[in-house]
Amino acid sequence: MPASFLKKPTIPFLTMLLSAVLLSACVAGNNAGSQTSSPAVTESTSPAVSEPTVRTYQDAFGRVVETPTSPKRIVAHYYAAEMKALDVSPVGTNYENAKLTLTDEQLQGVDDIGGEGFVPNLEKTLSLNPDLILIPDFLKPEEVEALSKIAPTVVVSYGADVFTRLRVLADLIGQPEKAENWIVNYQAKAKEKRQLLQSSIKEGETAAAFILHSNKQFYVYNKQRLGPTLYDAFGFSVPPKVAELFADKPDELWAPISMEMVSEYVGDRVFLVAQSNTEEAMKETEKLIQSPVWKNIPAVKNGKAYVVKGRWATNDPLTLDWLLDEMVTLLGP
Repeated sequence: MPASFLKKPTIPFLTMLLSAVLLSACVAGNNAGSQTSSPAVTESTSPAVSEPTVRTYQDAFGRVVETPTSPKRIVAHYYAAEMKALDVSPVGTNYENAKLTLTDEQLQGVDDIGGEGFVPNLEKTLSLNPDLILIPDFLKPEEVEALSKIAPTVVVSYGADVFTRLRVLADLIGQPEKAENWIVNYQAKAKEKRQLLQSSIKEGETAAAFILHSNKQFYVYNKQRLGPTLYDAFGFSVPPKVAELFADKPDELWAPISMEMVSEYVGDRVFLVAQSNTEEAMKETEKLIQSPVWKNIPAVKNGKAYVVKGRWATNDPLTLDWLLDEMVTLLGP
């Protein structure tokens, strides 16, 4: 059979066969596509999911504030110590308050926003170009509103216990794990320090803390200030009369009492916070501890009354940590 006979029909035939195969493949592909999506196609056409850059937060005034999820330039008015505990450096804070706890070295790179009374200087705050402002709840609503025009401003409860406040602030700066780490480390240290004083503190011993304020008014403290140290860390009990005084007002910082009534509120141990910010305050404290009323307190007679510096009444995490060491030094054998 001649070779030319075979060549003539071969090319058209192969072309038709290839076309049929391709058509069949296309139909099969279309049918499969109508039943399920190809993972490759889904991945390439789906938009990338990005993390949100803002969030909403309801603050201590009940205001709903839109804040950045990861703020970079924070003004922490009255919360410098908390920022330091969280290993965050704010761009601005109130030096008058911050220096109760922090040293000049710790405040390097942080601007003083000063201001009148409790209110930061608005012009200075604006110049720092903050993306988040954190303030205590004792500012007035109009003052909060003025700050809110500069940057998102969140009111945080200043009277909340230290751990609650630290957690709130850590959450607001987008680093909640830092608060938990700090608290775990503090609790471990508190356990260690308490063991060092096991032989010095008897089971059931009571302790009370007082302060003679600048207005010459005498106050007994509730649990908020020295409480975490006296009652939680070292296991003292609250004197019955003090517990009764604050039974219906557990969030009160302190309550005024007359010096003549102090013997009813004292415990087995007495801590007097001495104001040293003015010469007049120091004179009044000295006058108090030399008075017959003070000298006749059983704890004073037993050598278990302590006059301590003003920082003992400061309410921040760095002070709580510092007080663990101070208590061991003061009460240790």
